[in-house]
Amino acid sequence: MRRCIAFIGAASAAIVAALCVWPVLPGPAGAEPAEALEEIYILRSIREPHTPADNWCSSTRSGFEPFKTDAERFYSFWSLRVRPDNGQVIQMKDTRVAELRACFGDTSERARQNFYAEVQLGAISFRGRGECLALNINFPAPGLFPVRCQLVLSGLPAPYVGGLLTTNTMTSQAAFGGDTKPPGYTQASIATIRLWKTR
Repeated sequence: MRRCIAFIGAASAAIVAALCVWPVLPGPAGAEPAEALEEIYILRSIREPHTPADNWCSSTRSGFEPFKTDAERFYSFWSLRVRPDNGQVIQMKDTRVAELRACFGDTSERARQNFYAEVQLGAISFRGRGECLALNINFPAPGLFPVRCQLVLSGLPAPYVGGLLTTNTMTSQAAFGGDTKPPGYTQASIATIRLWKTR
């Protein structure tokens, strides 16, 4: 399981490619369209080489004790393209649209990690606190480790009041980049970001 946690650290968190803002469907004829109170984004994340800053990944900032090594990580986020008839992804890395700077730390469970992040999505910046959980070991092939992460989002500008970021993550023996080791899969994450507003 220690090996599993190391690979979560290499790529976890958070997060992935495709930028989609779901439209509000028209209502019955004559009815006023409902006001859109949320934005939804689907993105692909790729971990990039990054020099950690002194004391950025601290317990004061994150709310937990960070890993002694490799606690601070940096991810680029990319939009993707899908087939409109069935939603299948056909382009995994289209346009760079966001960045995420993360901090990770241990919990009392080996398979679970604390997760703190600061995100820049276009002109919007916000932060999130949550966790990542290793779901399996050496699956679907030796050297691969599926993970899921979640962040409760805060610090958004008006009119946003909060949000949620969740990921479907694959980590591998490759610490950086979008290609897994062994090859053939997508790392690090496919993430969904929901940003909420109020009237």
